[in-house]
Amino acid sequence: MPVLEWGTLIVCGIALLVRVPDALRGRNRVIFGILFLATVCSLLSIPGPYAAIDGALGSWNLTNLILRLIVFAMVFLVGLRLAAGLGAARARRLLIGRAGRWGLAFACLAVTVTFLLMDTRGSSAGLEALSNDGGRNAALAPFYAAAGRSYPAFVSITLLPALLATVRAHLPRLVRTGAAATLAGATAAIASVPASFAPDSWDPARLLVNYLAVLGYVLGVLVFWISGQLARPPYNAPATFRKL
Repeated sequence: MPVLEWGTLIVCGIALLVRVPDALRGRNRVIFGILFLATVCSLLSIPGPYAAIDGALGSWNLTNLILRLIVFAMVFLVGLRLAAGLGAARARRLLIGRAGRWGLAFACLAVTVTFLLMDTRGSSAGLEALSNDGGRNAALAPFYAAAGRSYPAFVSITLLPALLATVRAHLPRLVRTGAAATLAGATAAIASVPASFAPDSWDPARLLVNYLAVLGYVLGVLVFWISGQLARPPYNAPATFRKL
């Protein structure tokens, strides 16, 4: 679905450009970094750029593994920033505490081991060609996909209570809109794990869920930032959102 792929890249690119002035002034560079990583991930999900980069790396689909690890780093940073912005102390403790460290370590190990067990020769964006070969790769591909989505789902679960509370709270509309967009992304990220095992006939819906997760988080962060920029009396967003 090229529209989803390019549409996601465009949204991420616009959000990144919007944050350039703040980054140049030395403000909120972590958020700029998050949006930069999201843009890179979106670019690597498109067959043309993926094939070019993976070809330079030997055509072993190493780009796909790198993409998964970049997603983990991006999601960790997103989780920390949103936990701070939402005042979700418990979510932050989970992310940086023992549970979070074990969750990240397990996800990295699972995705790396599963990748090494497959025959990954021949560049294929999303490993589509490998998952359709009818052999060992086809059996392992759903587990590889689920492993790659496990940590984003973990982070999303930790943020759910704070996001729901923000959506229901008596806060400015933009703040609640940002929380709702992020909540949609978090829900999609959680659903993407079982969706990894859906039959091939569900591929369009599975792709939609994956891209909804990215778009929800990116749009949520962008709307939170806008709400912080507009935080002037009588419009008074919580001070924590001005950090986003």
